[in-house]
Amino acid sequence: MAARGQVEPVGRRARRAAPTRRRGLLRPSRTPGYARSRRALLGTTLALVLALGGPLLVGLLDPPVETEQTAPAPTPVAAPSRAPDPVPAPPAVPEPSPVQAAVEAADATVTRRGADVGIAVLDRTTGALALNDEADDAMNSASLSKLLTAVDLLDRGAAGRVPVTATDRRLVRAALGPSDDPAMNALWTRFGGQSGITRVIDRLGLQDTEVPADPSQWGEVQLSARDMTTVFRHVLEAMAPADRDLVLGAMSGAPATASDGFDQAFGLLAPEQRGVAAKQGWLCCLQSSVDLHSAGVLDPEGRFVVAVLSNQPFGYDAARAVLDDAVGALREVLV
Repeated sequence: MAARGQVEPVGRRARRAAPTRRRGLLRPSRTPGYARSRRALLGTTLALVLALGGPLLVGLLDPPVETEQTAPAPTPVAAPSRAPDPVPAPPAVPEPSPVQAAVEAADATVTRRGADVGIAVLDRTTGALALNDEADDAMNSASLSKLLTAVDLLDRGAAGRVPVTATDRRLVRAALGPSDDPAMNALWTRFGGQSGITRVIDRLGLQDTEVPADPSQWGEVQLSARDMTTVFRHVLEAMAPADRDLVLGAMSGAPATASDGFDQAFGLLAPEQRGVAAKQGWLCCLQSSVDLHSAGVLDPEGRFVVAVLSNQPFGYDAARAVLDDAVGALREVLV
């Protein structure tokens, strides 16, 4: 320490040790520890600047260049290949029904002088109906009216309009199979007689059928071969199944000899053609002629419905031969 009254010289060392003032700031002494601390502080500061402000600094030094933004070109998509239009199939040509040829063949067999023979054949598969010139001639129905009466009472029973008992059904079976006349008399009386025929005419749209002039004579109901095909089609396609089976079963099981002793094995029920459902009819001696009829199903599958009705000069044997020949010609063509 300088002696009182002396001024301590100010050299380099003294300046380093003594704090100085510059512009109002206190400059710290430049000691080795300070230098190291300062370098560490600078390094930390630089690291923070680079970490936190690097992107900003880069942006300032190297601002982004704006470019025009354009949508990427779409990837070309191949147009879907169009399948060729299908070649339309030629319209189905229905196979001509053979029924017309069958009727012509059957009609050609009718050579008996004075015989009026109506022939009608319905093809249920195609709906074709073939008729000869006499197919719409109305003739005495004989026992064919039994089928119309059975259709009327069974249809009304199925609709709940009349009670049909087990006894009534047995009468139907007897009237249609062995062609029992007393059974028909009971049904005719119980179920309205000719009013039942009128109901069937209206419901089925029969064209040639009429009630008998004498209400008690069911055998004189007037009907045609054409109308009989309509009646059988109704039985096969429109009746309640149980009723249909009753009617067809009774007719297909018809014995060769009827309950009155008549030989009904002719036409559709000829010995070589039995097993199909058919109703026969015979009536003698009105106006010196006989009515002999055979109507039903020609084949077991039920495709062809046939009606051959005739009014012929007196004599059943010759009349049977006419129907046998006509039905035989139908079978040759159709079955």
